[in-house]
Amino acid sequence: MTEYYGTGVEDIFNTMEERFLPQGAQGVDCSIGYNITGEGGGKWTLSVKNGKMGVEKIKGKFEGCAVILNAEAEAFVGLTLGKIDAADAFSSGKVKIDGDMAIIGNVLPKIFKPFTPIVKAKGIIESMPERFLSQKADGVDIKVGYEILGKDGGKWTVVVENNTCKVKSELDDDCTVVMRMDAQVFVDLNTGKIDGAEAFGSGKVTIDGDMGAAGTVAKLFTKFESQGEIKERGEEFIVKKCIPSINQRYATGPIMGKWFKGLKKKIFYGTKCPKCGRVQVLPREICAECRVRSEDFVEVGPNATVSYIDIVYYASPDPLTGKVRETPYAGLFMVLDGSSPEESFSHELNPKDIDRIKPGMKIRPVWAKERTGSYTDLMYFEIDD
Repeated sequence: MTEYYGTGVEDIFNTMEERFLPQGAQGVDCSIGYNITGEGGGKWTLSVKNGKMGVEKIKGKFEGCAVILNAEAEAFVGLTLGKIDAADAFSSGKVKIDGDMAIIGNVLPKIFKPFTPIVKAKGIIESMPERFLSQKADGVDIKVGYEILGKDGGKWTVVVENNTCKVKSELDDDCTVVMRMDAQVFVDLNTGKIDGAEAFGSGKVTIDGDMGAAGTVAKLFTKFESQGEIKERGEEFIVKKCIPSINQRYATGPIMGKWFKGLKKKIFYGTKCPKCGRVQVLPREICAECRVRSEDFVEVGPNATVSYIDIVYYASPDPLTGKVRETPYAGLFMVLDGSSPEESFSHELNPKDIDRIKPGMKIRPVWAKERTGSYTDLMYFEIDD
């Protein structure tokens, strides 16, 4: 199987069932086609209905798909693993979408856990030169053969000589020792899922040649770490946990000061242009259209009409605390009642309304019980039922 970044296209589709999140798929009824081109590619269809899913590799035409994702194999794997930027993939034409793009961007993140690269024997063996401890190999001159059986297996020779290590994708005839085992046993041994003595004692691992060499080679390499784990390099890491403090003061001035004073009284203020009548929210000292001073305050809202919805499924950590907020959450762009149609005000939505919110809906503010004239006075908006 052709691999990119250590992962094959089929690995991604073969793990969909175990990564599926039924709770996120409630109410979803759609079919998605995947046209993956290039070496290692193929065609797959994903069907989701009534909280269940099915994925199938096909040979013919796509039928009944609401959206079809067309991608080069390497780009598809790279996107899935986060190795390449989505904007670059789309702008270069390596990834294209035909149909309802919202399904790809909004539905898929809710119904699948992120793909985690599958640990394979090949990846473990090919990482051995990187994990080699040359300082412990003085005087060591051996060839260790690995005959890994079953799916994802193969034959390799690890050559240690002159304090160097290299891997050959074949089994040399003059190996000092040859170890044979199933591919999954090899992976489990190297990831600590099974005990070495147990594997040898139960016959899961057989050895031909110098038994002592088999014990020697284990001491010449650091532990294999799967992707996402912190590799031990021998250094001492010192960590000091703290919340950074930024020593600064922000003066609102008379215009924004009026806005914050209004929040304390559950009132939204805008400024009205004396020339064109535009009501700006948030209030601004100068009309964006006429470039004249606008110092007349008018009350707007408190209700509003939704114009755009931005639902976030993957949150970035807070730069000050390092904490990641609970997802999903939704940001709303809205027009407050009484403000000009081109004036977009942005705030958050009550999480309970995420599954119901739609553009054009009327919403109302929810205020904090204790208000101090701060941005925290306004908690969020919710659907005005």
